[in-house]
Amino acid sequence: MTENARRRSRERLEERERGILDAATKLFATAGFHATSTRKIAAAAGVSEGTVFHYFGSKNELMLGILDRFYNGVLNPKAAEVLDTVMDTRGRLHAMAVHHVSSLAADNALMMRLLQVYVGVELELLGQSANSPFRALNRNYVGHLDRAVREGIERGDLRNTLEVRPLRDLFFGTLEYGLRTHMYHHGTEGLDAYVDTLLDPMWEGLRDSHKGDTDAELLTERLEEVCLRLERSAEKLDRD
Repeated sequence: MTENARRRSRERLEERERGILDAATKLFATAGFHATSTRKIAAAAGVSEGTVFHYFGSKNELMLGILDRFYNGVLNPKAAEVLDTVMDTRGRLHAMAVHHVSSLAADNALMMRLLQVYVGVELELLGQSANSPFRALNRNYVGHLDRAVREGIERGDLRNTLEVRPLRDLFFGTLEYGLRTHMYHHGTEGLDAYVDTLLDPMWEGLRDSHKGDTDAELLTERLEEVCLRLERSAEKLDRD
């Protein structure tokens, strides 16, 4: 077989794999994990059910394949780029936040729905083991935020008593809750500016300007402020 023939064969295999992953992504996110059979996935991808199992041994492997592609093909490369190209801490947090919500909002928030589906599937099928594949993917991704925080502390931009774990929950939890609220009313329009309205109170609590306060008190205070803003937005949506 010539080099060109080998290349074309490899491209066809990769294209078939992408087609299976694309079909499974849409079906899992819309119909649900348990309601989606491998037969339906095969039909949507235009291949046989045997071909699906040739590439992926189970539906759970399919789900992991989808998430691996999302984390390592979308989330991680841009987050790493932000750390390499943006130097100020506030700018890094903004760029990482915009990237996170924009990635989840793509395709009408399809990936957000899929992640929510997978959390339930993982707890059911894989348990809460620290060695689960999904946790490994997530741990690698949030490591970019951890680095931004550590370097922000070293530069004196952030308080040196910050605890990373509650900060992660505050950062990603606020963004994902806020994204659901914003998408419901505005879609992706104005998403960049909305991220700033979520980050502003958080940033005030993280800066090295409250040395007399404890981390827990400040994080709680800022989280309450953010939650209050989100509740007001939700109330406005109910009235409109």
